[in-house]
Amino acid sequence: MQSLKILALVIIVLYVVALVILYVLQTRLIFYPGKLPPAFRFSSRVFGEEVVLTTADDERISALYFQGTRAEVILYFHGNAGDLSGWQFVAEDFVTSGYGVLIIDYRGYGKSSGSISEQGFYHDANAAYDFLIGKKIQPDNIIIYGRSIGTGVAVDLASKRHIKGLVLEAPYTSLGALANEKLPFFFPSLYLKYRFDNLGKIDQVKSPVVFIHGTEDTLIPPVHSEKLFRAFQGKKEMIVVNGGSHNDLNDYPAYRKFVSETLLYFFAAP
Repeated sequence: MQSLKILALVIIVLYVVALVILYVLQTRLIFYPGKLPPAFRFSSRVFGEEVVLTTADDERISALYFQGTRAEVILYFHGNAGDLSGWQFVAEDFVTSGYGVLIIDYRGYGKSSGSISEQGFYHDANAAYDFLIGKKIQPDNIIIYGRSIGTGVAVDLASKRHIKGLVLEAPYTSLGALANEKLPFFFPSLYLKYRFDNLGKIDQVKSPVVFIHGTEDTLIPPVHSEKLFRAFQGKKEMIVVNGGSHNDLNDYPAYRKFVSETLLYFFAAP
């Protein structure tokens, strides 16, 4: 009996230690920012102008601005890993199709100053939107595009600012819900500092929304897109990429068709 009590105590202590570790290290477990030296120069097959945005809380955000031949501009929020040295290349397909693109590195990523925080990311997004307005881009020509972790940034911005449309690639309902799926016995949503509650905000979005998800995405299962799709009551479309996983959707014809055709007709004025 005594040995069972000791075993139970050890299990409880280990469980509590695991909870503490998860709480303390949650930022490192969720975000994997790349870092770039100030002298780093970007290169791409399409020309992008390096710009620095100043946020409402005085952080300096690194961004690349690609001018297109169309009036519409894609405001792109990337995933949780890397930096603009890799993410810059997502602009190529859009620019080739005529769209302008603005893509930022969140605070704590690349050359951007500051530390990672949910509210800070929202400040970064608003600074990016304001940059486009300062460039005389009309709100009706701004299409917000969020990928993975960036869908939380995209939905928040789209729920507050006037835009032409919203694209969500591999979105989640909320970071808490996703974390609970990954670690069900540790109840991470109870102590998670990052909420990114897409499901709670999606009905505040007034523009049309396109959802894109791969059927084989095991990192963020497609059921998250399905729940968001059902919750959103406005004009919407679901693009299912058969066989696609989390990081390879641009390799599939369904995604290529989205860039070359769906973007054009779906967000067109009625």
